[in-house]
Amino acid sequence: MRRSRRVLIRLATGLMALAMLGGVAAPASADEPTSSRTGTRQYSADDDYFAVWSRADALKLRQDRTNTAPRVSPDFPVMTDKVWVWDTWPLTKLTTRTATYKGWHVIFSLTAPRSVPFGDRHWYAKIGYFYSRDAKSWKYGGDLFQPGTSFGSREWAGSAALVGDKVYSFYTASGRDNGGVDPNDALQRLAQATGKIHADRKRVWFSGFQDHRIIAEADGKLYQTLQQSQAGPILYAFRDPFVFRDPRDRKIHLLFEGNTAGVAGTYRCTKRDIGDVPAGHEVPEDAKYYTGNIGLATADSGSMDKWRLQPPLLSANCVNQQTERPHLVIRNGRYYLFTISHKFTFAPGLSGWDGLYGFVGSSLRSDYRPLNGSALVLGNPEDAPTQQYSHYVMPNGLVESFIDTVPTADGGTRFGGTLARTLLVSLKGDRTRLVKQLDYGFIP
Repeated sequence: MRRSRRVLIRLATGLMALAMLGGVAAPASADEPTSSRTGTRQYSADDDYFAVWSRADALKLRQDRTNTAPRVSPDFPVMTDKVWVWDTWPLTKLTTRTATYKGWHVIFSLTAPRSVPFGDRHWYAKIGYFYSRDAKSWKYGGDLFQPGTSFGSREWAGSAALVGDKVYSFYTASGRDNGGVDPNDALQRLAQATGKIHADRKRVWFSGFQDHRIIAEADGKLYQTLQQSQAGPILYAFRDPFVFRDPRDRKIHLLFEGNTAGVAGTYRCTKRDIGDVPAGHEVPEDAKYYTGNIGLATADSGSMDKWRLQPPLLSANCVNQQTERPHLVIRNGRYYLFTISHKFTFAPGLSGWDGLYGFVGSSLRSDYRPLNGSALVLGNPEDAPTQQYSHYVMPNGLVESFIDTVPTADGGTRFGGTLARTLLVSLKGDRTRLVKQLDYGFIP
């Protein structure tokens, strides 16, 4: 279990020390036998083993009726005319199951005024909240946090756990503190604040959330820093905290999206990153810049006061640059690890779809294998490649997402900024299948 850590230390003394640190323990596992991909090996959360989404896996990506999202109708309804709505997550328990409070369902979304151009919404993002009795007729409650209390210059995606009447809210502090609207400011940190939920027969509201603090920053050894990233040409990530308690070790953890540490461009694709590819497949040189991973942090106690970074759970080195909004569904002793990604973030020589990807393992840290052989769970149809995004899988198999950009019959497009129809996906072993679609924004 510790062999990879010892080998890493020896390799770090060589010429490519920084790149090897960037790969964490990848070089030690480069020659690992194929039998490790059975999905049965388990490790403790603080071990340095991580699973790999390989180029060989990604070369198997194919769409069919079981993994292609239905076309979004251009006449979709809008849940509010006040704000654009995109990345959305429900109030949950630490078990990841959705929670209600005094009969109310509650969701949180990234929002921006509809007066802001749709493409610029990210630079104005605030976390807003909605509440509903039937889990689909959502009432907009406004911003979750009071003005001037959160870190960063905008609030990006996260999660929220209900413990009693306390809400532990986690989010991405995006941009410099009080940095204003600056699309070139890519700083990202993980932040936390605690408040209380209140409700009566007519509405839901929150108090508190005055104790904002940064709980994790990229360290340059496990996760790439912004400074390291700036040597390369593509997007940077250290964001999207997802909180849960592992039923096995009983510890509280955060998943998040990161990039493998090291100066951009110094990473070297390993045999393990590439996998058993077909004869003649060549790895383009620029694949070295694509270093997405799914990170892990662990709380020192149930109070969630202090957090420590752990090695990543899964890497997509030389495969994909973005493993956004990672989250878990734990069912029948299996850990289903989901993430979202874009077509344009796949490494050169590979191609995928905007949509939902997933893996299955036997514990939180394990030899995850890609669902359906390739990891594709749901992708947008070819004739509407950006129709919806930011899929979130709930323990009941329901998948919510938001409507992005939908083609219209006259050759134009309609911007969404509202919740899409919820989809039901079956999870059986290492296979998934689209079953049906339900109402718009149905998040029970």
